[in-house]
Amino acid sequence: MKGIIISISFLLSFVNICLSQESKVEELTSIVITSSGQKADMRVAILKRLDKYIKSEALFNKPKNSAFLFSVGLSVDSLGNVDDIFFSDSVTKNKTKIIVVNEHLIADFKKMHLDDFDYRSKILVLPILFKRPDDDKISNLNEFLSSFSSLWPVIKTSNKHRVILLEPFINIFFDPIN
Repeated sequence: MKGIIISISFLLSFVNICLSQESKVEELTSIVITSSGQKADMRVAILKRLDKYIKSEALFNKPKNSAFLFSVGLSVDSLGNVDDIFFSDSVTKNKTKIIVVNEHLIADFKKMHLDDFDYRSKILVLPILFKRPDDDKISNLNEFLSSFSSLWPVIKTSNKHRVILLEPFINIFFDPIN
């Protein structure tokens, strides 16, 4: 009798362990990476919105071989309107003071309308790198690695949207001519 009770206890423990391995994990958001073929215009549209919020002087004052890396994320609703904006930590913590994130920038992005049905009910993430054309190495390696390690924006939304990673954009900037 004792053997039967021990066997049943062992069997129940085994079943309990097996079932605990099958935790009910929410399905992860799928990630889609798009090529620059037909979607390149989206990257340019995002950069045009960012343009007037970039502090050019701060960018030009960076030493030679300095690169600035960040990403922007746009949550698009089912109608094609941008309903939320996310930035990587290097922008939100405003360490570099190159991009001014304020209510006007957010409002400009929220005015965007995307006609492409592929982007509706999705989150678009665009990594952007600023560098000079003649830079052949990275001298601000610690800052760059810090930006790289926090490249993906913190997406604070309750919506379960798929994430589309747009092809990274290298924005080459030239120093002003005096």
